[in-house]
Amino acid sequence: MILNSTAIIVARSSTTASRSTCHRLFSTKKPRPIFVAATKQHVGKTTTSLALMSGLQKRFAKVGFIKPVGQQHVTVYSPTLGEDIRVDKDICLLKEEFHLDHIDYQHMSPVIIPRGYTKRYIDGKICHDKQLKRIMASFAEVSRASDVVLAEGTGHCAVGSIVNVNNAHVASMLGASMLLIANGGLGEFQTIGEPM
Repeated sequence: MILNSTAIIVARSSTTASRSTCHRLFSTKKPRPIFVAATKQHVGKTTTSLALMSGLQKRFAKVGFIKPVGQQHVTVYSPTLGEDIRVDKDICLLKEEFHLDHIDYQHMSPVIIPRGYTKRYIDGKICHDKQLKRIMASFAEVSRASDVVLAEGTGHCAVGSIVNVNNAHVASMLGASMLLIANGGLGEFQTIGEPM
């Protein structure tokens, strides 16, 4: 029998992280975004995002959500654009479950990396600067409409690296604190009587 556990590591990337909790409670400054990333796929990023969103909505009137880079997409209708667009599948789950009506789909999923994207990027058909501008413009819109922003990374650490939009780079661009989800445990556990 294999037991799987998950470890959560919180990383802060500035000296302001050492400020006291009291100062943060009474500060009028908007909180830093929270970026949920993982060491590999399918270890609980979206589950963690759901839990964080639930908690944040108890503390803030408007919580924003963005998945700057997505892989698996679905087609949805954007009321702002008046047309169907592709967004990451996790966007639909969080937008609908938590009634994030103050944000349009177009700003929640600015970059999608479907099959063939990397080849088109290497061939020069996709502009690096345009990707980054789309991410920053979408984040600015979500941030403007929200009291705090939760961002979810894509896949694992290497996803987006070839096209220069991996989780670490994007979290840094957004000035976000990163919550890193990692598999826990050392090796495999076996039940008594099971052959080694």
